[in-house]
Amino acid sequence: MLTSEYLEGFRVIRRRIGFWAALRMGVPAFFRALTVRHKAGGASDPAEATKAGLKNRFQLLAELYRKLQGRYGKARTDEIMRDVLREGGYVYFRGFRRLGPSEGLRDFAGIYRAFERNNIVFDVIEETDERFEIQVRRCLVFEAFNELGAPALTQWMCEIAFHYFSRYHPRMTYEKDRMIARGDAGCHEVFSWG
Repeated sequence: MLTSEYLEGFRVIRRRIGFWAALRMGVPAFFRALTVRHKAGGASDPAEATKAGLKNRFQLLAELYRKLQGRYGKARTDEIMRDVLREGGYVYFRGFRRLGPSEGLRDFAGIYRAFERNNIVFDVIEETDERFEIQVRRCLVFEAFNELGAPALTQWMCEIAFHYFSRYHPRMTYEKDRMIARGDAGCHEVFSWG
């Protein structure tokens, strides 16, 4: 069964290249992705097991990227996949629970931890009612896409996260001044409540 973000992504591809072309790309990519199962090594840390799960989740996306690139070239594929990730990514972020009317930044910090523990390894620098600051040591999504041979996809995933968090709540502001996907050693994020 395909996840909702993949269904949305296929709709985007169908709009961009047509139904039959999308089917010719999608079906072989789907079956190829089914045959690949990533596993963490026996002595690996929990982050490696999480990354293996991400690689399994994103294997189909990487297969589609390669198929499209072989047919349409890098520039057109990048345009298509950016739209796929943008629209499918917003569906993915629906799993990130919204704040209730009486909740604040500390409640957001708990929601953030619960969601992002499946994507990143991070340290909390500051957590107060007005500021939640983190330093990302490892981006498992970035590592997964690199290992799947589709590193360009990470930048667009980060772009979606930036837009999502920038509009998450009217009282919250979001800043990100360093990004692993841009070559920095880590990501630095600050959520402020005002």
